[in-house]
Amino acid sequence: MNLLNDCSEVEDEGQSVGGRKRGMSRRLASLRHCTVLAMSNLLNANVDSGLMHSIGLGYHKDLQTRATFMEVLTKILQQGTEFDTLAETVLADRFERLVELVTMMGDQGELPIAMALANVDELARVLVTLFDSRHLLYQLLWNMFSKEVELADSMQTLFRGNSLASKIMTFCFKVYGAAYLQKLLEPLLKGVITTPEHISFEVDPTRLDQGENLEENQRSLLQITERFFQAIIGSSSEFPPQLRSVCHCLYQEHMSPDDITLEIM
Repeated sequence: MNLLNDCSEVEDEGQSVGGRKRGMSRRLASLRHCTVLAMSNLLNANVDSGLMHSIGLGYHKDLQTRATFMEVLTKILQQGTEFDTLAETVLADRFERLVELVTMMGDQGELPIAMALANVDELARVLVTLFDSRHLLYQLLWNMFSKEVELADSMQTLFRGNSLASKIMTFCFKVYGAAYLQKLLEPLLKGVITTPEHISFEVDPTRLDQGENLEENQRSLLQITERFFQAIIGSSSEFPPQLRSVCHCLYQEHMSPDDITLEIM
């Protein structure tokens, strides 16, 4: 834009001087034309984004800058640029592109998108991955869980079927919770596995081995349970944010903490 203004200023000066400057004026006019063409092509390459950032030049206080921008915009329109957001058929065009995507066929006649939509597990994976990449996972979970709660006959049947909402929740805990659980429970489980043989956690009187004491086993079980419980409570800061969104959406649907724990388990 500065180059165009400089060309215009020098061209005006050349015209006022006379014949000796006419050759320079012609070269400046050619440079100005090429500059306008280059700016038009740049905006035309991504007209929606480019026009959004440059539209303010059309209201610039400097008349020469304003006129230059209008010249660039005129050139873009002469090139036949279509503004997708202003087209009368924008909704129909977008729907047509969506239909083409869903009906897309591979080289061997397969329908990858249609088959993914037919498989609930695969669809859940695609939706969670897609919405999480756009930072919209919470919105997806809220919509899915609210519909699940609305259609559920009772709390006992909630997330018990093969619905898309239940598959999405299962996938979230499997993908985002695996590393968290491994880091949290691995040292605790190793401690249980390496427990000395004389320590037992059996509390069923009918299954006690000879020489075992029921009260001692109960105390041992309470101690190891306390270790697990404290480890889980102490790891709250490491709980995956995606799973926080899952629990928060469940809570927003007026489920009690006990119900949320039951569904997670």
